Amino acid sequence: MYYFPAKKLKKNSEPIVFIHGTGMDHSVWTLPVRYFLRKNRNVLSIDLPGHGKSPGKLISSISGFSDQVFKLLDNNSITKCSIVGHSMGSLIALEMASTQPHRVKSMSLIGTAFPMQVNDQLLEFAKSDVQKAIDVLTFMGYSNQARIGRNKNPGMWMTESTRRLMQQSKKGVIYNDLLACSNFKGGLEKAKKVTAKVQLILGSNDFLTPTRKAIDLIDNFENPDVKEIVDSGHTLMTEDPNKVLDYLIELL
Repeated sequence: MYYFPAKKLKKNSEPIVFIHGTGMDHSVWTLPVRYFLRKNRNVLSIDLPGHGKSPGKLISSISGFSDQVFKLLDNNSITKCSIVGHSMGSLIALEMASTQPHRVKSMSLIGTAFPMQVNDQLLEFAKSDVQKAIDVLTFMGYSNQARIGRNKNPGMWMTESTRRLMQQSKKGVIYNDLLACSNFKGGLEKAKKVTAKVQLILGSNDFLTPTRKAIDLIDNFENPDVKEIVDSGHTLMTEDPNKVLDYLIELL
């Protein structure tokens, strides 16, 4: 599994592990990764199997992705970590924190919900006409304002950068990821098993994982810290990167 920065981690370093969402890769975490590296924190920003620069076959389930991340940690003699996960990555973080709670110190779930149901038509697009699926995910992944601009950081074309990133994904990746999200079960029971410090960062204009669909999940965590970014959509790290970083700094 590929990870950035590409260097061996110190044993028992308790790194921050960044896990991307559907059809994406480690590059979506550029701003927070650079920040924490400059603060001399140990960071692991990964490409899940079959994504980005990671070789190997796709994993068809959230639990399978979780096992692979733990395997990577084991190979680097890492016994404990903090996790930041976006969308599908947030489900992987939840799975990790519930199955091996003693190994997860804190976690931030960005753009999350449970159940993370995927529309049948979107699944069919992802299977038969991936460009249509990418167009839907890109359009629905941003707030109305973001679709025409509005980013505070100059030089960023938000919707097109996300579209181009997804277009780089290997064949079958987006369908695989959407199906894994849709098939993820037992999220509320898993939340009750989490002992880590929990943060949720949600967008008030998230059309893919609306904030109302995170309410049950929130209720089953113990004392979660819920942050809502007003007017932001699902791809919060791109749409409001500075505020997301501010919230991560609070947690990590």
